[in-house]
Amino acid sequence: MGAFIGLAFKNVFRQKKRSFTLGINYAVVAFILVLLLAFSKGATTNIATSLVKSTAGHITITGQFAKDGKIYNGLLKTGEIVAAVDRTFGSDARTLTRYAVQSMVYYNGLSKRLPFTGIQSDRDTGFKDQSAFSSGSWEDFAADPNGVAIPADAAEYFGLTNGDEIVLSTRTRFGAFNTGILVVRGIYSTDNFFSRGYVLAHYEFLRNLDLAAGDASTSVYVYLPSTKGLDERRDLLMEELLLGGFEVSVPKTDSEAVSAVSAASTKYEEDKEGRDRVMLKLATLDEVLGIVRTVLAAVNAVGAFIAAIMLFVIAVSIFINLKMSINERLREIGTMRALGVESSMVTGLFVTESVALAVIFSAAGAVLAAVVATIIRFGPVFPAGGNLGLFLEGGRLVLIPALTAMAGVTLTISLFAAFFSYFPAKRGGAIPPVDAFSRVY
Repeated sequence: MGAFIGLAFKNVFRQKKRSFTLGINYAVVAFILVLLLAFSKGATTNIATSLVKSTAGHITITGQFAKDGKIYNGLLKTGEIVAAVDRTFGSDARTLTRYAVQSMVYYNGLSKRLPFTGIQSDRDTGFKDQSAFSSGSWEDFAADPNGVAIPADAAEYFGLTNGDEIVLSTRTRFGAFNTGILVVRGIYSTDNFFSRGYVLAHYEFLRNLDLAAGDASTSVYVYLPSTKGLDERRDLLMEELLLGGFEVSVPKTDSEAVSAVSAASTKYEEDKEGRDRVMLKLATLDEVLGIVRTVLAAVNAVGAFIAAIMLFVIAVSIFINLKMSINERLREIGTMRALGVESSMVTGLFVTESVALAVIFSAAGAVLAAVVATIIRFGPVFPAGGNLGLFLEGGRLVLIPALTAMAGVTLTISLFAAFFSYFPAKRGGAIPPVDAFSRVY
């Protein structure tokens, strides 16, 4: 068998021009597919990391509560929710609470509606690690309970500098308007796509501005050591929350999961049930990323369609190449058959040669794609603005080539080559010795 395989590999490049032409096609298909898979894996990883740093936890708890005949967006009994998390996961879990408000901002005759995120600056330091301050600092913001850290583009719009005071006006949960004054303690920029535009204020300030109770919040983020088994861990947390008297549900769709982690300012509507209760919705990071995977699947489908067209051309090339090779090697086939070699062995020889060519060039294309992906990941820096920022980390496009993907692509192309070379090879292997010496296949 070893000699048989050795002979097959020796014959791969007997016709160098045809072999290299077909082999390059294999390499191009492998290159495209591996690069697409590297992009998908990199995008999913980068988006997940960016979301966790900004607007989502491994498990994100949002919801509504009914009180005095009205239903409000947001959470009550936040302390009890956090305690339930601690009882479920113990010291393995870390929780953060935030309060989000959409508020109109007024300064120097200008106005604009901006999203404010209230954080506990002593614990919620994720924004600090991903922000570059051009004026002021995180420490200045954290030290001032009336301080605000504002994105550079919003500061430019208003003409703000460090130390300026801005006026907020927001519609509270009761329907009335309330105003407050914040002092600019930092102007920052970030390359995190999901953190852009967030005006950072203090949790207590925004909660008071919204005239909310002391145990109110907009969302609770739960962070775990690992993202494996999030659904099962969420189920455990749901059981604990149900025992605590909460009404608990999960998002029905990926879109609903995205909406759950992007809760806006609190508002109210009439409660038809007429009973006080807290209704929680628990979304996992996997569900939030579901819609991202759907988009990436569409991108991959386009690439796979292009690869399929190329593989169709390759299939035709395999048939033509193998037919020409058999015609040129009829005497060799006749000699093998005359010496007692079974037709199946002759067929296997030609199929093995075809597969060997596919393995060599598709593996080369996969390796080249991995090299290019690495160069791109650690090479050029792209501007953070625009939709491309969704796929950037530190200004660089994140591409993660995986060995399993490279091996899978190589195996798929090799099986493809084996399938389409089998039929012409079978016909060639079945030629009787006398015919092989006397006719053209």
